[in-house]
Amino acid sequence: MNAVPAIAIRDLTVAYDRVPAVHHLTGSFAPGSLTAIVGPNGAGKSTLLKTIAGLLPPDEGAIAL
Repeated sequence: MNAVPAIAIRDLTVAYDRVPAVHHLTGSFAPGSLTAIVGPNGAGKSTLLKTIAGLLPPDEGAIAL
């Protein structure tokens, strides 16, 4: 049985001054799941979370909540 994702990200790109911080990201988060977002400094972790929260607009792609 496939559950509908709580968050679905499709081909997401978010940039600062035309420099991509998140580039063509696609994925989903299942309802009730625990997910860790890890990576080195400057990898786009905070940018991704700010975009999911609606604080930053995506330059391309879409987020469905």
